[in-house]
Amino acid sequence: MKSGKWKGLLLKVNLHYLVLAVLILVLVLGMSIKSKYFLTLANFDVLVNNYIMEAIMALGMTMVIISGGIDLSIAGILPFTAIIFAKMMTSGMNIPLAMIISLLVAMGIGFINNELRSKLNLYPMVVTLSTSLILKSINLVLTGGTVIAKFPASFKKIGMFKPLGITLSCWIYIILAVLFLYFSKNNKRFIQVFFVGGNAEAAKLSGMNTEAVYRFVYVMSAFLAGLAGILSTTVYNSASFSFGQGVELRVITAVAIGGTSMTQGGIGSIAGTMLGTLFLAIVYNAFVMSGMSTYYENVVTGGMLIVAILLSEGIRKIKLKQTQETLK
Repeated sequence: MKSGKWKGLLLKVNLHYLVLAVLILVLVLGMSIKSKYFLTLANFDVLVNNYIMEAIMALGMTMVIISGGIDLSIAGILPFTAIIFAKMMTSGMNIPLAMIISLLVAMGIGFINNELRSKLNLYPMVVTLSTSLILKSINLVLTGGTVIAKFPASFKKIGMFKPLGITLSCWIYIILAVLFLYFSKNNKRFIQVFFVGGNAEAAKLSGMNTEAVYRFVYVMSAFLAGLAGILSTTVYNSASFSFGQGVELRVITAVAIGGTSMTQGGIGSIAGTMLGTLFLAIVYNAFVMSGMSTYYENVVTGGMLIVAILLSEGIRKIKLKQTQETLK
């Protein structure tokens, strides 16, 4: 009887969240012992702001991966949006209008990604990787390999705007995270993403417009990448083709660490991604504070991606086995 109660309790507990929470706690305790500066407000500010763009894009990437796809184009969209936004601003265009146009262009790229995937029947990885490579080349042509700066004085005030001591980028992430958490449980379109990712054919036969769902996730992912690009210009007061180098790998790793399945659609959550992003941000912060060479960052990212996938699949199999035993 006691054994049955424990099994029932394990079914209710999200093991992935539990493991991730424990790892975060161990990492925080370990770093706080190693460095007296780790638990300071100054370091927390650095920790959050160094990974806030990835956090924003991870929200959109979560929905893309849950749908059964992938979006590698964000590494090209982020700097491209920053560059065209900067060029419009320096040419004298109104800042809000420049922002709106830049975001519409980013969404247009997401729309094109989905159309190419759908019409040409190509894998999302192939389409979005091609888009990323094309945009990276365009970014170099537009900037000539230089940094765009000399923004209006009014724009520089945006980066300095810190309500309650929290940066604008962080506030935007908090608002987006709350909206995504709510919509993932209560919004029809968001819920449809899980159904389509779990079984696209069954969703189609039930009358669901699967193409509209795919279009939704790719446009949303591109929008968030574009938003991250604009926010990057507020942080650095410049725009460069070098923005977002390797960002797609960090974003995908954060999503995978959060428990979104890379091998099976329909499995994942925004809450998990938020935890995964926090974990990865702490890891990179610990990396820097430990004085380790940044040359090893990609090694760490790749290793954690493999571990995250194995952990996610392992926990999924454990939960499935527990469910089967309970039903017997």
